Amino acid sequence: MTIERDQEFLVQPVDASWLQCNIECQEACPVGTNCRGYLNLAAEGRFEEGYILSRDPNPVAAMCAYVCSAPCERACRRGDIDRPLAIRAMKRFLVEWHEMSGIPDVLPVIEPRAEKVAIVGAGPAGLAVARELAVKGYQVTVFDALPFAGGTMLIGVPAFRLPREAIEMDVRLIERLGVTFVYDTRIGVDVPFEDLLRDFDAIAITAGAMDAVALDIPGADLEGVQYGVDFMRKANLGEPLEVGDDVVVIGGGYTAMDCSRTSLRYGAENVTIAYRRTRSELVVDEEELGETEREGVRMEFLVSPIELIGEDGKLTGVRFIRNKLGEPDMSGRRSPVPIEGSEFVVPAQTVIPAVSQAADLSFLPVESSFEVARGRLKVDPATYATNAKGVFACGDFVTGPATLIEAAGHGKKCAYAIDRYLAGRSEVRIDANVRIVSSWRHDMPEMYDVIPRQHIPVLPLGDRMPSGDPVVNFTTPVELGYVAQQAVAESTRCLMCNFNIWFDPFRCTLCGACADVCPEGVIHMVDIDRLRTEGTLPEIEDAYGWERGAAMVLDEERCIRCALCVKRCPFDAITMERFELQEISSDGRLYKESYRDARLAGVPGAAGGAR
Repeated sequence: MTIERDQEFLVQPVDASWLQCNIECQEACPVGTNCRGYLNLAAEGRFEEGYILSRDPNPVAAMCAYVCSAPCERACRRGDIDRPLAIRAMKRFLVEWHEMSGIPDVLPVIEPRAEKVAIVGAGPAGLAVARELAVKGYQVTVFDALPFAGGTMLIGVPAFRLPREAIEMDVRLIERLGVTFVYDTRIGVDVPFEDLLRDFDAIAITAGAMDAVALDIPGADLEGVQYGVDFMRKANLGEPLEVGDDVVVIGGGYTAMDCSRTSLRYGAENVTIAYRRTRSELVVDEEELGETEREGVRMEFLVSPIELIGEDGKLTGVRFIRNKLGEPDMSGRRSPVPIEGSEFVVPAQTVIPAVSQAADLSFLPVESSFEVARGRLKVDPATYATNAKGVFACGDFVTGPATLIEAAGHGKKCAYAIDRYLAGRSEVRIDANVRIVSSWRHDMPEMYDVIPRQHIPVLPLGDRMPSGDPVVNFTTPVELGYVAQQAVAESTRCLMCNFNIWFDPFRCTLCGACADVCPEGVIHMVDIDRLRTEGTLPEIEDAYGWERGAAMVLDEERCIRCALCVKRCPFDAITMERFELQEISSDGRLYKESYRDARLAGVPGAAGGAR
C-alpha cells in the first residue's frame, strides 16, 4: 500500500460486526457457511469435522460441492494476493471423503410438532425450507411434478457436471428428518391448490422458474429451435435429443454453457455461444468457462441475434449484429448498443436460446387473487409471505433465475419466517456470542504463502466422450476432484481471516519496527490528524491536534497473518486476536457460526479432544 502525502484514513470501531465482515468468504455465502472453518480443519487433516462444519448450515451441501457458483471464492481475500481458495472443490473433497468413510450422519434430536406444512417444488429452495422446518419438528410434505427431487439441479444441470448421487445424498438426509416427498404430482392438476389450503397450516411455494422465455425475433418458429431449459430437461430425463452439425447457443450463463457442452456430447461438430456483452461480464466461474472452451466451443462476444434464417421451414443459420458497450443499465452493467452495418450470419441447424426463464403461475387459484408483478409472485421481502394467509414463496419462483446457493439461502430465510408465523412470533432477537483470544505466538502453516492454488483434476479431453452413445458421454464426469494431499495443500493456503492484528496503545512506543519487518508493506505510521471516523470515537477525537501524535495503520485487505510484526515488536504491544462468533437467536437458531475448535475441544475425537 502506497501512502499519499495528503491521504486520509477512515477509522471504524472494532466490534463483532467488523470482525465478522473481515471473514469475507462466510459473509458472501447466502447460507452463511463457515468456509474458512472447514478449510482450516481440512488443512489439519480433520476431514470429518470439516465435513460436519460444511454440511451443518447448508441443506444442499452435496450439490453445492459440485456446481455451486461459489460467491465465497470471489470474496476470498487470498484472491488479492494471488488466487482465491478453491472452496467449492474443497467442499467436494470433504463430501466425497465422508461418503467413502461410511461414517453415518448424526441427526439432530427433533421435538415433534402438530403443525403441517406443504411445500410445492423439490428444488434447492424447497429442500432448504423442508430441512429447516423438519429440524424444528414440523410435519413437512413436499410435492413435485418430476419423478425425483432436485428441481433445476435434476433437469437443468448435466450429469457430467452434477452426478445424480449428489442430489440423492441431500434428499436422503432430508428424508431421514421425517420429510415426506410426493413425486409425479402436479399441483392444480393432480392435487387442487385448495386442498393444500385446507389440509396444511402453511404452504411454501418453491416451484422455480423453468419455463423458457420465447425468443422475440423473426424466424423463432423454425424447426431446429430448442429452448435451453427444454433441451436440458430432455437430456437429463433420457428423452430423445437431436442436434445438427452446427449449433448456436444464445446466452452467457450456466445454462448456455451446459447446453453447448451437451450438444457436443450429442454429436454436434461446431458449437458457438453468442453473448451480447463482453467476456468480463459473463456470470459463470472460470473453471466452467475454461472447460467449455477447452472442449471446443467457440465464443462470440458483443453480438445479438436479429433473425433466424431458414429454408422450407427448417433452420439454416442465425443473423447477428455486432454491439458496442453503451451506458450502464439498471444492473450496473454497460448496455450493448448495435453497430449499424455490422450484420453477419453463422450457419446453424440447431439454435438453443438460453437467455432467461420464467415461473409457471398457472397452478395458482384465480380466486385467491395473488399479487403478481412482472410474471413473479409478490412477497413481503421481510417475511416471504404472499397476500394470501398462510402462503409463502421463495427461490426462483419469486426472484427469477438465480443460482443454487442463492435459492438455498432464500429457502432458509423463508423457513425461519414460516416458523415465526406458526409459532406466533412477530420478531426474533439475535445476540452475538463473541469470543476473542489474544496470542503473542501465532504460527501460520509452513509455506502457506507460496503454495499455489491446486489445479482441480479433470478428465483428459480425449476421455470425456468415450462412446458413440450420447447418454454415456452425457453421464461421464469431467471434474475428478482432489485427492487428500491436494486438499490439504489447497486448504493450507487459507489466510485465517478470523485472526486480526491488535496494537496495544499503552505498550506501543511508535518505534516502527513492525512496519519495517512487514513483508507485504501493509503497516504504516501516520499523523493522527489524518484519521477520520464515521461516528464518535473518543480515542481518536481526543487525540486530534496532539503534537507529534501518530497512529499505526494496518491494511487488513492485504495482511497475510504471518505474525512477523508480533514477533518483532520489542514491547509485546502487538497480538494476534482470534475471533469467534455465534449469533444465537431468541428462537433457538444459530444464524452464524465461526470456527468451532473451542466449543468442540471437549468432545472425544473432535477438534483436538482425546480419542
